[in-house]
Amino acid sequence: MKSAFYLLIFLAAMPAFSQDWELKKEEDGIKVYTRLPEGSELEEVRATVRIKTSLSAFTALLKDVPGYTAWAYNCVEAKLIEAINDTAQIYYTHTSIPWPASDRDLVMRSSLKQDPQTLVIKTQTRCVPALVEEKEGIVRVQNGKTAWTLTPVPGGFVDVDYFVSLDPGGSVPAWMVNSTIATGPLHALQQVKILLEGGKYKNEKFWFVKEPE
Repeated sequence: MKSAFYLLIFLAAMPAFSQDWELKKEEDGIKVYTRLPEGSELEEVRATVRIKTSLSAFTALLKDVPGYTAWAYNCVEAKLIEAINDTAQIYYTHTSIPWPASDRDLVMRSSLKQDPQTLVIKTQTRCVPALVEEKEGIVRVQNGKTAWTLTPVPGGFVDVDYFVSLDPGGSVPAWMVNSTIATGPLHALQQVKILLEGGKYKNEKFWFVKEPE
């Protein structure tokens, strides 16, 4: 049961929906919601928080793939596979799952865009599992997507909206996945908040990111 629990919370980062968002957890200013997509047994997750940081610092965090081990739950390896351009990349992550369950890994392609009027930054990330050879003993996640929406707020804050929809594969029943699915995104935003408000990436600047005046 312990192994299944750790596998479930690995899920913490669009089809039509049959449910509205339901608040599942609230802690440290972070709210985590879930909802069930139409035709699926696996819930999706949305987590929100306000962080004292800049758009550039948050962008730097997302671009720093090896740094994912500092905030993504149970992530033991993260590496950049290809920098397609300044705003798109392909990366690999490996999540540790206690025995007897198997570890999971993902190969993801992410892209980032900023609205020139609102300055809102949005990212889209999806699984591209075939781009990296699978490893023995690790289950490759085949289907999933995540999204970040970063909205600048007066006073030097950023409102963060984090969306995750992933199928971990394997034989874990959907009801068990759904029962603890909110834990991973909560942990991720807790650690991201600590890193950014502690000054991580505060000096980073990008030509494609405009800060509010």
